[in-house]
Amino acid sequence: MEETSPTTTGSNKKWLYIVGGIIVILVLAALFGGVGRGTGLGSAYFAPGTDVDRNLDGSTTYSTNEGSVTVGSNTMPENWPSDAPTAYEGATIVYSGSTNPTTGAAGSAVVYNVRASAESVVEYYESRLKAEGWAITATADAGGMKVITATKDTRTFGAYIGSDGQGNTSVTVGIEL
Repeated sequence: MEETSPTTTGSNKKWLYIVGGIIVILVLAALFGGVGRGTGLGSAYFAPGTDVDRNLDGSTTYSTNEGSVTVGSNTMPENWPSDAPTAYEGATIVYSGSTNPTTGAAGSAVVYNVRASAESVVEYYESRLKAEGWAITATADAGGMKVITATKDTRTFGAYIGSDGQGNTSVTVGIEL
């Protein structure tokens, strides 16, 4: 008999969409916030107090007292928990960022592309989360996007997985620490 993942209903589905929306908004705000106003990463001008480091690997790290964002790096955020699954093998990370826990809710996010099916990426996250003791709280297929949320102690994990149908998959993963 074939196993199927549980689907979300009612308040779980609403919670899933809220968390997903927040993570996507935070990632986009970090990348493009303030375009045309002289602030944010999408602009040639940065707010006072922004430290810009060009790294030897070709990536650039933008830091303020609120956190840091590394663009163009192929590494996970520095504060990524050791018991949370990292990017799928062979992934090319296009965004990696974290927030400083002294100025609000701590968290990390990573966006990557990988040559794999969305189903294999979902299976990877489900098996790694379970192996590390995370409780999968919801899974969904929302408009072609696969969504997984999980919790462990006070932390929340969310993965949003979409495929172009040609074997290329884009993944956004975030953890509220």
